[in-house]
Amino acid sequence: MNFRLIGWFSVALAALAILPFLVRVTNQKVFKSRSKTYFKVFKILRATHKVAGLLLAAVGLVHGFMALNGRVRLHTGTLVHLGFLVTAILGITYYRKKNRTLFRVHKAMALVSYLLLGLHLLQPWALGQWFGLW
Repeated sequence: MNFRLIGWFSVALAALAILPFLVRVTNQKVFKSRSKTYFKVFKILRATHKVAGLLLAAVGLVHGFMALNGRVRLHTGTLVHLGFLVTAILGITYYRKKNRTLFRVHKAMALVSYLLLGLHLLQPWALGQWFGLW
């Protein structure tokens, strides 16, 4: 399988993972809906958030392994994967402990991870170019 296809699948999983947050914020700021349909859809999105986040960690790792031919290198993709991995660990820890501070850190780390994803999509070899790593 092509590593680019797996990479775009990872982007789709990342989009699916952030969708509950975007739907909730959009509803709070724009629509202000209290309908049963909204809450049913939101409940489904929350369930897919967890699955998409866990799949993203696994699929992203496979994508990186294939893209770099099995070599582990410091790369923007490595930073993205570590970012999403830390975000997932924080999310799982929050889910188990229900600590609001963990939830805030989870959201902040998600923002960092999505910014790293944007960098990775625009400049995959940025670390090497900026810091002369290879």
